[in-house]
Amino acid sequence: MADWISGFVPECETYVEVFGGAYWVYVNSDIHERCETAIYNDWNPFMSNLFRCASDPKTFSKFIDKKSPPLQEKGKPELSDECRDYFYQCKEDLFYTDFAIKKIRSILEDKSITGKHRKALNEALTHARATRQCNNNSMRDVFGDKVKAGRKDQAAAMKYAYVLTSSFSGIDPVDSEFQDYKGKYGSKFKAFYNRLTGDKFIPKLKKIDTCENLSFEEVIAKYDSPTTYFYVDPPYWSTELYYSLHRFGKEQHEELRECLHNIEGKFALSYYDFSELGDMYPKNKFTWETKEFVKPAGATEGIEQSTGEEVLIMNYKP
Repeated sequence: MADWISGFVPECETYVEVFGGAYWVYVNSDIHERCETAIYNDWNPFMSNLFRCASDPKTFSKFIDKKSPPLQEKGKPELSDECRDYFYQCKEDLFYTDFAIKKIRSILEDKSITGKHRKALNEALTHARATRQCNNNSMRDVFGDKVKAGRKDQAAAMKYAYVLTSSFSGIDPVDSEFQDYKGKYGSKFKAFYNRLTGDKFIPKLKKIDTCENLSFEEVIAKYDSPTTYFYVDPPYWSTELYYSLHRFGKEQHEELRECLHNIEGKFALSYYDFSELGDMYPKNKFTWETKEFVKPAGATEGIEQSTGEEVLIMNYKP
């Protein structure tokens, strides 16, 4: 959808993605040629740190070269075990801060524990992980303090990218599982690395001036001006729980509406349609554009892929 969405973006002084995520619209378009400054923002500090490191692609790629993380390769299924171990070690380093989780997992490594004892331990592990999931905001804040202080952590960025690219796309990385390609495909992390070193992407990454770790209200207030363009791609209505390390719910959809109704700059807002959307952004006050798309996550061999309709709402006439 990047080409379609970016086609509505005019020349601007400052381009801001309020919910940056993987920054797909910016990275997969020529928006960098139409703006003087690009701003990345995401409430998830691990994502903000990742793009802060990626905005200096030469330095970050050299760091990855030095660390040389294990990668899956096509035709080499024997590499899977090493990659799996590294994946879970990355998750331990980034997320598993509860002593109980580490302790239970270490006990479960003893294969002699079977039957009711193993079942009880697995149930305890599930409970501990659920408890840790409830404490995600604490995890976010601890790492977020480092990001807000202007620091970047290349090791954390590399490990987070490894987790994202070694698990099923769209899964919450905190509770993701290793995706073993068994030698059938190469590593998606390698594709990520190639973007850091590719001539097509380096100018786009280097154009990123600032990577913020702010709420949507804060980043809009900070950068709003008549020469600012905001691309806004929030968690979609009723899918908020699919996202990692966030604080977005139904109330925030209303708060976002208030922000966007009162900004000086231009914006384009992405949603799927839902019954309340027309009241929130009336078509006689805002420009609506729609486009049907195929849902790649729903692809199944031999079955026709499902489709959806993207809604793009703007406060200007493109």
